[in-house]
Amino acid sequence: MSELNFTPEEMAAVKELIEVAVALKKSGTLGILKAMTENGDKLLETIAEEKAILRLTAIGNSALEPVRELEVEDVRKLSWNTEELVKALLKALAETNPKEVPRVGMTAALGYLRDEDVQKGLGFLLTLAKNLGAALNER
Repeated sequence: MSELNFTPEEMAAVKELIEVAVALKKSGTLGILKAMTENGDKLLETIAEEKAILRLTAIGNSALEPVRELEVEDVRKLSWNTEELVKALLKALAETNPKEVPRVGMTAALGYLRDEDVQKGLGFLLTLAKNLGAALNER
């Protein structure tokens, strides 16, 4: 058997490849990739036959286009805002049972406006609506 001779650059590339493989193995991604390569044709057939996946892919691609155009500073702000909003939404959803929500008329709705939490939530929604309108007007 012949001896392998690698340049330092090639050795660094092999080392990096091994590090990537170890990270993929630890994350469980390597198993997924292996299954995809072993069953790739069947997987692609399944995806191609599933209209919902194709539709979701088309919608997802459309949603990603504006993300690709974001400035770095906007990405940072958006990331933080999204994290805070999702935390708040999840907490609010955990505390809200849809089957126990009361029907509210105009008088009760006006009464809710005295609640600081309702005021904060409405303030957020109205600020979001203002910023959304401004963004729509830019187009």
